[in-house]
Amino acid sequence: MKNILVLLLLCGSFAAKAQIEKDPTHWAYGLKKITGNTYEVHLRCMIDTPWHIYSQKQTTGFIGTRTKISFEKVVGLTLIGNPVEKGKKVTYIIKVVGITNVEYPGTVDFVQKATIKPGVKELKGTITYQTCTHEHCLSPVTIGFTVQVTP
Repeated sequence: MKNILVLLLLCGSFAAKAQIEKDPTHWAYGLKKITGNTYEVHLRCMIDTPWHIYSQKQTTGFIGTRTKISFEKVVGLTLIGNPVEKGKKVTYIIKVVGITNVEYPGTVDFVQKATIKPGVKELKGTITYQTCTHEHCLSPVTIGFTVQVTP
């Protein structure tokens, strides 16, 4: 009975800690013209040490929330493919349960190629992600972003 009580108290303290910790990510957004009406939308995440966020693509059995990027539909915006991740990708194996996670510590740049026709003033969307250390995770977060389009 004492073991169960200790386990419940520990779980409760970890949950409380996760709820009061500040989000260790810092986001910046930008647009880079490639040629003509073709652009790269850059969604850069800088992550405080020792935290990481998860890749959009994960292995089978992944536990956590993979990063998901969504753009609002805008007349004149055509997305080309899916966002590409640029950063130091780390594969971390949780040996106890035999699960492999794909994660990014430090900085990761999510780059979405797009065709943007003249007249489009801004791009909006959301990013859902989860920040973790190898000891605990914060709850998943969804944030909005806006990227200004300048001719």
